[in-house]
Amino acid sequence: MNPRTLSAPLRSLRSSLPLRTPMAPAGRIAPLPATRFARQYSDKKEDSFHAEEDKRITELENAKKESDKRAKDLEQEMLELKKEIQYVRADYQTATRRAEEERKKASEFAIAGFARALLGTVDVLQKALKSVPQPIPADNQALKQLFQGIELTEKALIQTFERHNMKRLDNLKGETFDPNLHEAEFMIPQVAAPPRADGTPHEPGQIMEVNSEGWMIGNRVLRPAKVGVVQPE
Repeated sequence: MNPRTLSAPLRSLRSSLPLRTPMAPAGRIAPLPATRFARQYSDKKEDSFHAEEDKRITELENAKKESDKRAKDLEQEMLELKKEIQYVRADYQTATRRAEEERKKASEFAIAGFARALLGTVDVLQKALKSVPQPIPADNQALKQLFQGIELTEKALIQTFERHNMKRLDNLKGETFDPNLHEAEFMIPQVAAPPRADGTPHEPGQIMEVNSEGWMIGNRVLRPAKVGVVQPE
């Protein structure tokens, strides 16, 4: 057989077969394409970044929850402190009011005896004024001056009483008798009682005559008014 006749088919078969990648020498690893390494590095970097962001977001959320809880606790403490301040303020106001009341009572007790003694002087002055006939004769200047002096003294004493929280129980005629404020010196039947100033009769239990004015100091009776009363039915 002629060797030249076989060479042509072998060349045709060789050209139709795919080329093989040359093998790397023994002991060496063929390098991978650079694009594959870059993609893997980029994926790892992105995963690390997201993990850090998730961790940071979790920390911020926990911090916010803790801050909200602390804010609620502080708000509750403020409400409790506000209530305590209100209680303390109320207690202080009550204590102040009681102290003021006690001070007034102590002051009233301190001057009560002295004021009660001076009421007798006022009674004497008032009786002296009532005993002077009116009108005073124009030629009796001495009596007129004496009357004016007594009148001024009586007014000055009453003004002094009023400055010390004392007041008179006046305008009692026609009022209903009150044993807490009045002292009945006598009683007469209704048929024998004199009429009112307007001519109408007094009712049973009403005051028809005032012999001595009553006085109060604060809310306490310093001296009851001495009165005449129409006998109750």
